[in-house]
Amino acid sequence: MKAFVSYSHHDAEFLTALHQHLAALRRQKLLETWTDREIDAGSVVDSEIAAAMDNAGLFLLLVSSSFINSDYCYEKEFKKALEKAACGKAIIVPIIVRPCDWQIPELRQFKALPEDGKAVHSKHWHSMDEAFADIASGLRSLLEKRKKKADKFTPDEKHVTAEQREDLRTVHDQIVKRLIAKKAHLDDETLKKEYGKLAGIVWGQFHETFGTKANGLQSLSQDKFDEAKSWLLQYRASNDTKLKRANPQAFRNTLTKTIYSLTKPLGWTKEELYAFAAEKLNYAEPITSLNDLGNSQLELVRDRVRYEATKRKTKAAQSKAKRAPKFVAPSLPFAIELLEMIQEHPNEDERGLTEILHDSPAGVLYRAFIPNTTAAGGAPSVKKSLFGPAVAELVRLGWLLQPEGNNRVRIFELNPETKGTFS
Repeated sequence: MKAFVSYSHHDAEFLTALHQHLAALRRQKLLETWTDREIDAGSVVDSEIAAAMDNAGLFLLLVSSSFINSDYCYEKEFKKALEKAACGKAIIVPIIVRPCDWQIPELRQFKALPEDGKAVHSKHWHSMDEAFADIASGLRSLLEKRKKKADKFTPDEKHVTAEQREDLRTVHDQIVKRLIAKKAHLDDETLKKEYGKLAGIVWGQFHETFGTKANGLQSLSQDKFDEAKSWLLQYRASNDTKLKRANPQAFRNTLTKTIYSLTKPLGWTKEELYAFAAEKLNYAEPITSLNDLGNSQLELVRDRVRYEATKRKTKAAQSKAKRAPKFVAPSLPFAIELLEMIQEHPNEDERGLTEILHDSPAGVLYRAFIPNTTAAGGAPSVKKSLFGPAVAELVRLGWLLQPEGNNRVRIFELNPETKGTFS
C-alpha cells in the first residue's frame, strides 16, 4: 500500500526514526512510503505533493503542536486526506510524536498510534525505539488485514454456482445428521457442539479430496461438481444405516423428501409416481400414497426413481453434445482397470459393478467388489483410497450410472449408451 507521510520539518528526527522502523514492512512489499524528501531538485513542490497524495491509500500524520500549527500540514495535506477518507479511498492514521492537544474532532475520530495515543516522546515509553516498534506493529496488523481482504478469492463462471453450492451443503447436512443420529439423546448445547465437530470433519475430508481447502467450497470448479456430489452421496449412503436404526421416522422423512425431489426433473405427477412404485414393488394393487410403504420399500423406490432420473439426464446430455465425444476415457489407472473388467463380462445385461460395503477380508482399509451386477463370482479387494476415486470418476464421466442398493451392497450398472468404447 502506498502511504503519504505528512509531518512538520520541526519533527524531522521522528520521520527518520519512523522510516527505519518501517523497513521490514517495506521489504515485505506491504508498504511503500512517500515524503517530501523524495522530491528532486528543480521539481515543482506543490505538484509533486499533490500527485503523491492522489496516489496514496494511507496517510500517516506525525502529529505534534508543530503539525497542528502548520497551515500546509493541517489545512492542505490533512484536508486532502479527509476528502479521500470520506469516499473510502484512503485510511488515516495519526501518529502522536510529541505531547500536544490533538483532541480536535476531525482528528481524534481516527484511532492513533502508538498504543492509546501515548506520544512517542513521553515518559510512557522507555525509549523512542519502543514507541516506534509499537507503531510498526500496529501498522503491520492494519496492512496484513487489508492484504488478506484484497487477496480474498472471488469465484467466476468456471466455479460452481450459488445454487450448486447449496445443493452440496444440503447433502453435507444430511451426512452429518446421519453421523450424529445416535447422539440425539444429548442436550441441545452438547448436540450443537457435536454437530459442528462432525461437520468440520466431513468438510475437511471433502476439501482434502477436491483441493478446495484454501478457498472453500466456492473454489470448486464446474467440471468437478458432479464428481463432488457423487462423493457426498456415496458418503451419505454409507451412513444411512445409522439414521435408520437411531431414528426410523427421520430416515423415513428423508426418503420421502428425496423421492419427491427426484421426480421433479422427470415431470411426474403423484399418480404417475405411485403407479411406478407399485410396478417396481410388484404390487397387485396400486398405492395411493408413499405412506402406504415401509422404509425398505421406500428405499427401493428411491433407488429406482434415481436410476430413471440418471438415465434421462445422461441421454439429454448426450443429445445436447452430439458432435463432442460421448465418453471420455478415465484418467485414473484403477478406473481404467475397473472399466476393462466390467466390459469383459460376457453378458451385456449384467455389466456393471457390485461394491460390498462391509469390511473386506483384506482389512478395513480395503474394499471388496465384484465386476458385475449379479454379485456372482470372486470378490477381489483393493485399497479404499484407490477404489473410491476410481468409481467416482467413472460415475462423473458417465460410464457408470448412479448406484442402487442397501446397507450391504451398492450396484453400479454400466451405462448402456457407452457402447464399450473410449473416445
